[in-house]
Amino acid sequence: MREPAVMLAHSVRGWAQELHFFLMDHGGAMVRGYVMSPEDAVTEQYDVLIVDDVTSFLSTRLVSNLQRNGTRVIGVYDSADPAGTGKQRLLELGVDEALADTTPPAEFVEAVARISGPLTVDAPEFQGIFDSIVGEPARPLDHDAVPRRSTRGFVVAVAAATGGAGATEVAIQLATELRNRNQAVALVDADEQSPSVAQRLGLGLHPNIRTAVDAVHHATGRLHTTLNKLPVAGLEVLSGLPNPRDWFELRSGEVVEVLAELARNRPYVVANVGPRIEDLPESGGPARFAVTRATLSLADIVILVGSTTPVGVTRVVDWLADGRSLVTGKPLHVALNQHPGSSFVATEIENELRRTVSPQSITLLPFDKRVLRASWEGDFVARGPFTKAVTRLAQHVPTYAEIAQ
Repeated sequence: MREPAVMLAHSVRGWAQELHFFLMDHGGAMVRGYVMSPEDAVTEQYDVLIVDDVTSFLSTRLVSNLQRNGTRVIGVYDSADPAGTGKQRLLELGVDEALADTTPPAEFVEAVARISGPLTVDAPEFQGIFDSIVGEPARPLDHDAVPRRSTRGFVVAVAAATGGAGATEVAIQLATELRNRNQAVALVDADEQSPSVAQRLGLGLHPNIRTAVDAVHHATGRLHTTLNKLPVAGLEVLSGLPNPRDWFELRSGEVVEVLAELARNRPYVVANVGPRIEDLPESGGPARFAVTRATLSLADIVILVGSTTPVGVTRVVDWLADGRSLVTGKPLHVALNQHPGSSFVATEIENELRRTVSPQSITLLPFDKRVLRASWEGDFVARGPFTKAVTRLAQHVPTYAEIAQ
């Protein structure tokens, strides 16, 4: 029996991630991927699109085109809107169902089943059995009886406010610090602009993130076989794109599938992403930075890496102005690299950032010649001022016991 296939529109609200993990755990529908543009919505083959009322490309024309092709649409509105304008807009657009963003995932599954129609059966010998089942009245789903996941892995996105800020170095060391908690950690190079984790650690470019996408999304193999095992640090590393010019071959929804699958079996997934986050499809351009945007949206916590120069601090502020919607509602921590050690500079920087962007924490990562030496040797950074600072940064990531609560 085939489960209905759904596509989830890119969303900064919590329902999308919660629903995705629920479906991975309990079934009821198959997530085909994430929609980042109207082109994604109309070119993929699936049964139901689930989309926010505030999605920029949602329109009456899109809804009618999808419905004409047999695809149903569930709209999600803000339950905290006292005027109910979001729900009213969805109804005016002609969606098949309008649900609040606080709707439990099991009710989303019910709605998908309700509007997608009878499921198809591929094997004719089961048709009689299927007919007898669907002929019975549908019973309401007992939400309390649905087994729920006690915990899942924590996804940490490490982004750079600008190229060369050192986000890759921070991601590697942060993953090492989390591994010191005696918990499994997967380090993923999800930077579709300048992937460099494999080169930095002296790893091969194959297998890589494209291999992992094929394993998860197209069932061509096992995900764990695409990871490089580093016994010295105890890490598993997923290499990035062998050639960044092939960025168009990565679909953001498929990368999110890989991250979600890794998080099912590991307490921590550290994803290194690129600095560019512009939503180009919204302005008529290609989905150039969709993987970075989708990874930030999926993440449970975001660490933004910048430099301690005046320009570097400005880039941090600019990045947050552009990416505020991607990190709203989740902990944001700023790490400033190559700090020269001046207490006056540190105070000035912290005051400026707290005045303008108010991150949950600011960590100054000092200049340390051990970092340069390790990068040349393709090794991990020796203990010193840099690693001690990242240890402090890692304290802002919840422990496994806190995640499980």
